[in-house]
Amino acid sequence: MSVSVGLIIVYFLVMIGIGMWARARVHNSRDFLVAGQTLGFLVMAVGTFSSIQSGFGMIGHTGQAYAVGLEALVGAALFVPLAFALSWFLLGSRLYRLARQHDVFSVPDVIKLRFPGRSAHVTMSIAMFVGSVAYMTAQVTAMGVIIALIFGTSTTTGAIVGSLIVTIYTIVGGMLAGAWTDFIQGLLMIVMSLGVFVVATNTLGGWGSMLETIAASDVGFLRLDGPAGGQPLTFVYTFAMLAILGAAAQPQLITKFLMLRSHTELKWGAFVAAVAYAVTTLFAISIGLASRGLTMQGRAPDLVASPGGQDSTSTWFLDTMVSPWFAGFVLAGLLAAIMSSANSFIAVGASALMRDLPSAFGREVRRELLWARVASTVVVVCALLFALYLAQVVFLLGAIGWAAFAAAIFGPLVLGLYWKRATALATSVAVAYGIVANLALTLLTSEEIITLPAYFSYGGAIITSGIVLFIAVSLLAPSQGSAEHFDRLLEAPRESNGRIDRLVMACLVILTVATAGMVLDWWQPVYYAIPVSVTLFMFLGALNTANQWSSSGVAQICTFGCVMLLGFVAAHATLDSSGTLGGLPTATAIFFYLVWPFTAVAAPLVFTSVYHSWLSRDLIEVDAAAQRRSSTPATTVAGTAEDAGR
Repeated sequence: MSVSVGLIIVYFLVMIGIGMWARARVHNSRDFLVAGQTLGFLVMAVGTFSSIQSGFGMIGHTGQAYAVGLEALVGAALFVPLAFALSWFLLGSRLYRLARQHDVFSVPDVIKLRFPGRSAHVTMSIAMFVGSVAYMTAQVTAMGVIIALIFGTSTTTGAIVGSLIVTIYTIVGGMLAGAWTDFIQGLLMIVMSLGVFVVATNTLGGWGSMLETIAASDVGFLRLDGPAGGQPLTFVYTFAMLAILGAAAQPQLITKFLMLRSHTELKWGAFVAAVAYAVTTLFAISIGLASRGLTMQGRAPDLVASPGGQDSTSTWFLDTMVSPWFAGFVLAGLLAAIMSSANSFIAVGASALMRDLPSAFGREVRRELLWARVASTVVVVCALLFALYLAQVVFLLGAIGWAAFAAAIFGPLVLGLYWKRATALATSVAVAYGIVANLALTLLTSEEIITLPAYFSYGGAIITSGIVLFIAVSLLAPSQGSAEHFDRLLEAPRESNGRIDRLVMACLVILTVATAGMVLDWWQPVYYAIPVSVTLFMFLGALNTANQWSSSGVAQICTFGCVMLLGFVAAHATLDSSGTLGGLPTATAIFFYLVWPFTAVAAPLVFTSVYHSWLSRDLIEVDAAAQRRSSTPATTVAGTAEDAGR
């Protein structure tokens, strides 16, 4: 264990060193909250994927793969790379434009610009702070477990030490330090996942031999419809919708678009982030399946029945099946996954507390840099106290997670930047619904006041129904003020609004049908809603500021959508087949060997092509105007004076 301890200490020192390096470059709140808008695409893209691929993703997905099999990863992990393509399509150029034209540092800043009045700004700011503390609470708990395992301390001590390390480099260096530590952590996660895949599969003789071992004992662990007692198909595909739409609307991803130094940095970011995430999914696949195969051979205990449950799969494997130095390297990678998410949410929560909420109530904060650091400390302390002393509050805060953020953000932000008819009232309703519905269902089910069917994944249903609710409220209670704000902010031509209306109505129909399938246990509408909704949102994101498409972009998106849909049709047609392909049942093989790599690579490449040939034209003048503004003496004086008293 001394090798592991040494590796982790070196890792901690590197993270703190990056924070100290960034400290000299942080002069104002713009530097602290959006890294001074100096990031290149590689640092931004790797940092984006690493902030999404958290400890939950690597440890939780590994446990699910062990307990349920590959169907769990179809729902939770395989389609997350699509979310990066969607986020770049839908938000990349439009958020970059706003960041260059206005002082936009956060999601609530965008909401303030887009919608009139105070209510939408206030509700979104509150959601960002509460949600960030909730995410940080989960990360603090996870850090406590990993550090306690490495150093042999209590979980409490581990949580305090981990929180202190993250706090030091985040408070000292802000998001500039956070972006570069995310970059280092992301690279570590990629290398670690590739190494784990080789080592884990070789414990059973390699990939093919591992699959044969599992199939000989229970082929259900390799099937899309899972083993006996596994997850219902409606649950699996509802969770896939949660993963795709949820990841595309996470604030730690969205705010990265506000940090780029040039519009040219958008071109390849989606590709890097999507492929990197796909590579790190190999961690959960390999350890989850290898550990299940070892259990089937009698070489491992039943980890589901162990004290730590299925979430102990990763730590059991590392403690038992690999050398100490390799275990230390992997544990550093897991710690990186946790910390990369933690520092992003510290920044999001700090912005909400010290900048967004005061601004929503008409208060101006002086010495923003100082108060940003104070607010960052408050976020960490709240999360640490909740994690250590208020177990029930941790449980309730944890309910405001992935689904709540996505339900609160996707409609107001994504649709709000395209659809003129989106309203401030609909924003407030969607934000409140995303938080309250998720909290209420979590509380009611945990206290066994109500019992939900096994097929019903309420997180995914809350996201889709939240988007439907946002559209419906906007249509039923139109707002001239919101429309006028849209015209001033985005300067979209009136004659092209009909195209947006038709796309939004198509999304409304698809997501309404999908939500009905989630509630009524019809898995087919949910299943096919995945390729159809992804294609619709790609079309929406391919519109330039004049709401026009390029003919080549339309052709590429149509081709991608058709190929993806054909893959889904082929997997559906072979679901009950007893045939195999590459050691996997045919339907599973279609998803893992064809659909997964195709969507992870082709979707971001379509964005790269459409952006390069079409969308980037709108941003050339935006960069030129921003450069002219930054070179004026008045701007320079204002920028340096902002935090002169820090």
